[in-house]
Amino acid sequence: MKTAFSIWQQRIAPVFDTAQQIHLVDAMGGRITAESDHLVDADLSRRIAWLKAQDVRTVVCGAISRPWQERLEAAGLTVVPFVAGDLANVVQAWLSGALRGTAFTMPGCCGRRRMRCGGCGAGGRGRQGGGRSRAG
Repeated sequence: MKTAFSIWQQRIAPVFDTAQQIHLVDAMGGRITAESDHLVDADLSRRIAWLKAQDVRTVVCGAISRPWQERLEAAGLTVVPFVAGDLANVVQAWLSGALRGTAFTMPGCCGRRRMRCGGCGAGGRGRQGGGRSRAG
């Protein structure tokens, strides 16, 4: 199964929409069988076509805009958003099934809920009730 990790300087790229590099990992049985780095097109339609041509099933990324995520998912790709960290550590966590823990969640993000936090620029409210406490 191939997974695409959006990267910048050997870390997960902070924003998928503007990331220019993808690290492809082909894995079977929790072991890496092939890895490669690729420059990708900025145009979302061409990027999706390239990912599909590479037989990618999952995209692991940092922040991603709602329209981009929806388009990737509509194309049949699974998106694992709001991930941060060193590429090698993230790949190992992905392979071992430990990626969903808080150790790899982007700072300031609300986690992996459908509701997005405003701090990521991805829309939605970050905290229930609007975020601020109101005294008396």
